[in-house]
Amino acid sequence: MSTERTDGAKRRKTTEKTENRRAIRDEREVVLLALLSHEKNQTFSNILVKRTLDDCARMSVSERAFIKRLLEGVIERRMELDARIEQLTKRSVNRLHPAVRQILRMGIYQICYMDAVPVSAACNESVRLAKKHAPARLSGFVNGVLRNAAREENLKEMDLSQRFSSPEWLVQMWEQELGGEETEQLLGALMQIFPVSARIRHMDPGEDPSESRVRLIGQLRDAGAEVEEGRWLQDSIRLRRTSNLQKLPGFSQGLWTVQDESSMVAVKAAGLRGSETVFDVCAAPGGKSFFAADLLGEGCEPSGGIGTVFSFDLSRKKTDKIREGARRLHIENIEVIERDARVFFPEDGEKADVVFCDLPCSGLGVIGKKRDIKYRASLEGIASLQALQREILANSVRYLKSGGVLIYSTCTISRLENDDNADWIESELGLIPDDLHAFLPAAIPGIRGNRLQLLPHVHGTDGFFVARFRKK
Repeated sequence: MSTERTDGAKRRKTTEKTENRRAIRDEREVVLLALLSHEKNQTFSNILVKRTLDDCARMSVSERAFIKRLLEGVIERRMELDARIEQLTKRSVNRLHPAVRQILRMGIYQICYMDAVPVSAACNESVRLAKKHAPARLSGFVNGVLRNAAREENLKEMDLSQRFSSPEWLVQMWEQELGGEETEQLLGALMQIFPVSARIRHMDPGEDPSESRVRLIGQLRDAGAEVEEGRWLQDSIRLRRTSNLQKLPGFSQGLWTVQDESSMVAVKAAGLRGSETVFDVCAAPGGKSFFAADLLGEGCEPSGGIGTVFSFDLSRKKTDKIREGARRLHIENIEVIERDARVFFPEDGEKADVVFCDLPCSGLGVIGKKRDIKYRASLEGIASLQALQREILANSVRYLKSGGVLIYSTCTISRLENDDNADWIESELGLIPDDLHAFLPAAIPGIRGNRLQLLPHVHGTDGFFVARFRKK
């Protein structure tokens, strides 16, 4: 059942604060002020959405759901919405009054993508916002544009870039790398609303993991969450209808943690046995470190003792986030250290059995969760990131013991950052490709020897690349 309000007539008596701290009284004004702040300050969309919802904590669940849907939707489909506005107004969106530009984006999004909102409500509420936040004479202009937008015959067919609000260079790159049909499927999948992915942890060694799993899932469902099984790994679940994760059963006790299944696959690819020394060189916010520590803590080889994860990142802000997560999860076999991944520390040379290199990347695989990444990325930026990735990789190999395993991973879909780097690791760093089939579920499609490119429309995960190598 949709949670969107349809009348827009009844106003709240209480006020909340928005992203730019102006008092508001309704959901649409929250979104408008957040979008104006976003355009001015270029805040990352995931941070903007969280901050906006936090500021509106006293609103109802349905009102907050409306805000989230409309705010994320307008940011995600900005290119398409702007193309429609330019068709209807015969002028560049950049020439429009800033508030009018955002109001038209919001109105057209409601008309085209929010079926529970009547066209009359979308138009009338947009006119009301225009009267309040733009010169009064422009309210009639807003009304006319949106009334025309509701008549589909006024809108021309759009190309792939406009239809999926993705820059032309990105569409062309994926068409070259994946083919036209798969690119369209990928773009469509990235526009979907993603559930929250989580990993169940088994903290009582004396309890059957299947029993603790069933009990936790039951508690989550009793609390109102919709719980689905993960696609590939047993302890992966997906949560829907979750307005506040921290209040769900088991979160504060560390019985589960947010982690995409693709990230879990990267850790599984290491084949941890229980007694290894693990380096995670760019670890924040810590998901892979936590999973690796859990696997080591299970003591898969009791005679060998429990291994340790050394979790590194550049700044205290990042490492504090890892420490905070480790405390909540009650993980003890982890050491968190501030360290620049480009700098070699001789005292740790050839110390690690496994090194995780999940490196800074363009993030094109998580567009579905961070909607504005596609507007910030560029081919020039990807080339620059490749140089950084290779610098970190060359340094990280020096920490591996002979026979040790390197897991290279990114949360992107880009040949330059993925396959080209994997080729470089083999040819320039001298590491040996190590087949993934022995470490991952056989049902996962797309494994190519030591490499796997996870794709949202194929695997139901983030877009994620994993490659496994062994040092001679």
